[in-house]
Amino acid sequence: MLKVDIVTPQGVVYTEEVESVNIPAFDGEMGILENHMLTLTQVKPGLVYFNKDDKNGIAIGHGFADITPNHVIVLTEEAVPVGNIDFEAYKALFDEAIKKLSDAKFAEEITEWQKKKELAEAFMNIAKHFSPNIRS
Repeated sequence: MLKVDIVTPQGVVYTEEVESVNIPAFDGEMGILENHMLTLTQVKPGLVYFNKDDKNGIAIGHGFADITPNHVIVLTEEAVPVGNIDFEAYKALFDEAIKKLSDAKFAEEITEWQKKKELAEAFMNIAKHFSPNIRS
């Protein structure tokens, strides 16, 4: 078994022992099983899911994953269980990010709003995928 912890600045969002976990690594989706080699990787907004069951996954924001043979710790800015994603809130964030990006003048502003746009877009896509009644 593999222990998985998903942690945000607000605290632990998920802690469980699983057979496998898939994470949205910066270079693509990563599947992790017990006895994985030591890895530290950047994660991007997307879906973390367990035991090949994406319906009970957790949407995460930007962050890092620390992987050891028996433990995966995902440190992320934001994490929301799939069923709890507020599509309208992330749509509003996406629209705000688009507007702010068009007005941004400094690299720091551009980077900040680009990250918010990526987060909102990923969460909206996950919500749409798992809630067919959501229309964009």
